[in-house]
Amino acid sequence: MIDTDQSFFLQRFLLSVSLLVMLFVAGCALVPPVQEMSNARQSLAAAKSAGAEVHDSKRFLEAKALLDKASKKIDEGEYADARHLAIKAHTLAIKSRQVAISKN
Repeated sequence: MIDTDQSFFLQRFLLSVSLLVMLFVAGCALVPPVQEMSNARQSLAAAKSAGAEVHDSKRFLEAKALLDKASKKIDEGEYADARHLAIKAHTLAIKSRQVAISKN
């Protein structure tokens, strides 16, 4: 059985952990996704160099469109959406590069 002191400590501990988690989540939405945007740009450039515009144009153009949308979301202050779009663009660009390399 938990006594009153242990219960109080446990409640304070859980409250502290909850606050830290909330601050972390809020911080992700308050900071522009600089690294994610950079990753997406670099993977698009690598895909283009590998010939993805020709060999996997649909996926390449979709990745480029997602990166453009992410940039607009940053301008609108919607960082969480921008982060999600940039990660998706990065993933598609990597796949597009792989397809282009396999067709070369």
